[in-house]
Amino acid sequence: MLLAGCPSACNTKESSRPFHLTGQVGSRGAGFASALYQTTGVRMEPRNRIRWANNGAVFDVMVEEIGRARASINIVMFIWRPGRASERMIEALAERAKAGVHCRVLVDPLGSGPFEKEVKPRLEAIGCEAHLFRPLPADENLARNHRKIFVVDGRVAITGGLAIQDEWLGDARNEKEWRDTNVRVQGPVVAQLQQAFAENWQEATGALLPQTDFPTLSAEQPGLDAAGEGWAAFVSSTANPEVTRAERLTQLMVKAAKKRLWISQAYFTPNDALSALLVEKARAGVDVRVLAPGDKNDQRAITVLQRQTYDTLRAAGVRLWEYQPSMMHAKTMLVDDRLVLVGSINYDALSFNLLEEGSLVLEDVDAARQLEAIFLEDLTHAREVQAEQAQR
Repeated sequence: MLLAGCPSACNTKESSRPFHLTGQVGSRGAGFASALYQTTGVRMEPRNRIRWANNGAVFDVMVEEIGRARASINIVMFIWRPGRASERMIEALAERAKAGVHCRVLVDPLGSGPFEKEVKPRLEAIGCEAHLFRPLPADENLARNHRKIFVVDGRVAITGGLAIQDEWLGDARNEKEWRDTNVRVQGPVVAQLQQAFAENWQEATGALLPQTDFPTLSAEQPGLDAAGEGWAAFVSSTANPEVTRAERLTQLMVKAAKKRLWISQAYFTPNDALSALLVEKARAGVDVRVLAPGDKNDQRAITVLQRQTYDTLRAAGVRLWEYQPSMMHAKTMLVDDRLVLVGSINYDALSFNLLEEGSLVLEDVDAARQLEAIFLEDLTHAREVQAEQAQR
């Protein structure tokens, strides 16, 4: 993926005082919720339910939800490129736009390449509003939009590592089918994803969304039916010269781990503070596992940088695996037995310093069990890093 994981090659400004979260953090209930609010300013919301939509299955879920839309479909993507995946989305959107559903699409021009010439005119022809986020002059910086947000009627949302590109089709069986993890979420937390879309849309167009796009805040539609039992928050992040919410959230999740910390990470190049936290947790007896791409990495230089972390982490007791069949693009964390994170935030300087990002945090026992099963299944397609490999 363009831009991803370039901690040394990109001109990201190092903070004069590197952020390092200290103290104890709870991994459940009011303790974690309080820590999250203090750290990111975002509150956990009750009664949310998720459904996993991994690899190409995410397109089935998006098309299904588009077909149910009655008022609005709001999408922000880092990558939307021509191809079979794009055609499927355009076809589904055309049917609902014809029925009067308001469709808004915002993409990053650096990530999406031919979108402006080949996809944007087609979306506009079917009645969708389509815009570029921070159009690219020749001297454009790297403050891009890496969020992946899809919201229908303000009531259901999808997020994860997805993109509208053919590599995200299929089921991660070979190099042409990337491995990724996404969720469909229903419940009050959807308003937080909608707000993240709204702030980007407002920057690009100057326009506010209608009040009806926030049914949980609307007097006419006072609330959602209880969708489940999970507490959830969506933490959005934007560039900051010192410390972003993306970096704060990542360290908070690591600090919360008491028994288990299982990480799937597409661009695993942690900074010194995060590396120190991972070492601290492993030495304290936490089961720390990291699943990252192997040689099939779309950013080959990142594989080199990733492997430079292995000796230090393994010496502390961290176990590492490299995914073998294809590019492993997921960004998830499983903490203990009930805390889950999934979204767009990478372990790299771009996510921590420059990019618009967003990830969903969920406290739910069933969701954690499901992510555990997903992680263990992925390990059957991965190779554990041994001592002699780490030294090489």
